[in-house]
Amino acid sequence: MPSKYSLLKESWNMILMYALALIMVFVLTFHLLLVSPLTGKTFEQVLNYSYVLHNLTYYRIVFGLLLYAAVIHGLNGLRVVLIEWLHVKRFQWIINTIIVILMAVLLAVGTYTLIAI
Repeated sequence: MPSKYSLLKESWNMILMYALALIMVFVLTFHLLLVSPLTGKTFEQVLNYSYVLHNLTYYRIVFGLLLYAAVIHGLNGLRVVLIEWLHVKRFQWIINTIIVILMAVLLAVGTYTLIAI
């Protein structure tokens, strides 16, 4: 039985979702500004490999925040939708396990990509 202040309660889950959404608002806005016409570059120039590589290496921390916030927020939202849609309390642990494994794989591949560049 979870205590009153347990991290297993759904209220903590919603606070996490709101915090991640707030992080994504700022980081995604920054990312979109990098490829917007406000930079003075054409669409073809912002898709150039050297420009993308420069942004990924120079703003690695920002893209790391975007990666972690988007993956955790998106998969946690998918987990909540699946649990609400299926209404199976007996198999809720299966959904949680699959989501955690998928989250770990995506974060590992994304982190490796950001570090290997």
